[in-house]
Amino acid sequence: MATPADSPLARPEQIQGNILRPFGGGHQAFLALSFANDQAGARRWLAGVTARVTGTIDVPPRAPRGETRLVPGHTLLNVGLTAPGLVVLHPETAGRLAAYEAFWAGPLGPRLDEANRLTTTPALLGDTGGSDPLHWVVGGVGPSVDALLTIAAGDEQTIADAVRRELADATGAGLKELYTQFGVVHRDEADGHRIEHFGFADGISQPAVQGFPDPGAHFGSPVIAAGEFILGCPGERRPPTWKQRPVPARWMQGGSFQVFRRLVQDVPGWWNRMAELAAPGQTPQEAAARALGRRLDGKPLARPDAKPGEENDFTFADDPDGEKTPFYAHIRKMNPRDDEVFRDRGRKMLRRGLPFGPVYDSEHPDNEPRGIAFNSYLSSIEDQYEFIQRSWAQAPGFPTSSLVAYGRSAAEEPPRIDGLDPVLGDKHEDAARRLPAAVVNKIPKPAYGGFVTTTGAVYAFAPSLPALHRLAGSESLDS
Repeated sequence: MATPADSPLARPEQIQGNILRPFGGGHQAFLALSFANDQAGARRWLAGVTARVTGTIDVPPRAPRGETRLVPGHTLLNVGLTAPGLVVLHPETAGRLAAYEAFWAGPLGPRLDEANRLTTTPALLGDTGGSDPLHWVVGGVGPSVDALLTIAAGDEQTIADAVRRELADATGAGLKELYTQFGVVHRDEADGHRIEHFGFADGISQPAVQGFPDPGAHFGSPVIAAGEFILGCPGERRPPTWKQRPVPARWMQGGSFQVFRRLVQDVPGWWNRMAELAAPGQTPQEAAARALGRRLDGKPLARPDAKPGEENDFTFADDPDGEKTPFYAHIRKMNPRDDEVFRDRGRKMLRRGLPFGPVYDSEHPDNEPRGIAFNSYLSSIEDQYEFIQRSWAQAPGFPTSSLVAYGRSAAEEPPRIDGLDPVLGDKHEDAARRLPAAVVNKIPKPAYGGFVTTTGAVYAFAPSLPALHRLAGSESLDS
């Protein structure tokens, strides 16, 4: 089907890079900036930085595994603006932005829960205990983040030089640096595939975007309507029971919401737990594979014979009882792969994050912070990122509850408890504070998390390049 001429997808050069086509590069940096409530300085800075922003078609194609697509001296840049930042630039945007509840409230703001009770975003997402915003290094209590820059490069020197230049430009315009996070891609020494700090192959389960060819997509990746990621494009068909999404203002079309999370991983704690969970004759790696739903090399338990490039081509249709892939496994909680039951096509995100910190060496343990700079692009923070975190990862009855409701599984009395996501879910102590004891007591021991701690969060919006130019000017966006 041809892309309509009035669709933002018809002009990919106007969509910021890293959304439809990932930046890649072995190194990235995330710069959180404050406008210090200086509208003139913020507009002056934005006018300058917009000239350096990378469009989609200017992102180099994917490089062969183990190689970088960015030569020394070459950088790529994406600009995200938060709700407070957009209001500083153009106060008239407030009326439009308030309709996007999660974006407007931000990672700290007031929200309503499922029972229509007043709460906060951290409470909804489980950012409590060690993940309490009081401990965050970015996006927490203090000056609000107004802009988030994403910079990519192929080598350490180039990324360091680029960060210095961008910070000098920003501070010269009166902005303030709030936090800078460097990220680095780690690769398996044997075959060069990307890995995260627990040692698993990373970047496998990504959707493809309808109408935007991606030759690097994994075989079996679902092709999702562009409107799930780019505002102003048609999205997936939505059930009538779902809340309708706001109609984006013209200046928002071609843009994408951005969720950034700084997640610290407890690597030794993870592997200590896997050693405890390993059954007689089983290795910690095998126990970890059941927790994730994949082996360390990325092959899914649902399809252990998958060839390279086929690691995303499977479903759970032949595993109704969770024998191959436990119901609590990370990939089954986060990606149930059955749109008829879970409507998961409308929950997809474009994930563009990467690790930060050095690889953990068990022979020479250290206390260096390490984890994931989670970075994703989507068209609804509520329907996509927050829903998955609240209603899937942290819901002890999921996915069985949905299978029962759809008639795919027999109802049990009392209802079956699947557990929490072992990667992103609560540890036992935190679960006991928010869930009834009768539920907590039935959660399988492997189905607790506690090895990933939130230490920062930013909700931003990455406008199209024409919109960035308009935001840097003084003309009303309502005109």
